[in-house]
Amino acid sequence: MRTNVRGIGLFLLVLLCIYAVWLNRQSKPAREQAATVSPIDEMLRVPASIARQEGTAAAILIDTSGSMRDPVPDADGQSKPKIDIARRAAGDLVRRFGEYSQTHPDRRLLVGIYEFSARDNEPACRSVIELGPPRVQEAQAALDKMFPAGATPIGDAMILAKRDLDLTGITRRHILVVTDGENNRGYSPGVVASVLATQAEEARASIYFIAFDIEAAKFNAVKESGGLVLAAANERDLNQTLDFILTGKILAEQPASPAR
Repeated sequence: MRTNVRGIGLFLLVLLCIYAVWLNRQSKPAREQAATVSPIDEMLRVPASIARQEGTAAAILIDTSGSMRDPVPDADGQSKPKIDIARRAAGDLVRRFGEYSQTHPDRRLLVGIYEFSARDNEPACRSVIELGPPRVQEAQAALDKMFPAGATPIGDAMILAKRDLDLTGITRRHILVVTDGENNRGYSPGVVASVLATQAEEARASIYFIAFDIEAAKFNAVKESGGLVLAAANERDLNQTLDFILTGKILAEQPASPAR
């Protein structure tokens, strides 16, 4: 009789172990799914309380890391620091956004200029011209204050810009990055772009990268996540590329293909 009781107990113990293993396997996918929610997902979560409104909003991110002091040919073929060329290009963008707003008063248009570089006691990304209606008069004075110093936190800048764009509630959102170097601080732009690509369609932002005096292939991870990556070796290239993105993408009802 004792043998039978002992055998039954052993049998029940085996069944209990089998059940525990099965239960662990069933719950594992849920745990793995929860683990995939990264800090970037949380930072880029669009607030549900934001009211949506028709319009276009663009965040222009300008690299102000130390390498932007290096020279490239300007429009006249003279060597000029990349930061000087970037300042002029950003000022021209604000002017053209302003002209578009004047000729299309029925369309809501917001633009913001940001600089990004990793420096002591400063945020990785800083607003130069706050996201809002184009303010042409104050643009150049604000842009002239940008100077090159520090490392290159591209992904962190993208996160801040996307969060600011989301707070506007504007339906068509765009992030344009001008950088002359690879990311070397903070989150990778490729990882940030991949998270943005998984957002619901109404929450997404179009991403454009201009590789300024650097190989565009350095940003293939952004391209693989749906971003448009173009190269510019000098001021003439930069202006032409910005013109295509502005007129062919951001301000276009039906985006055109680049004339390359």
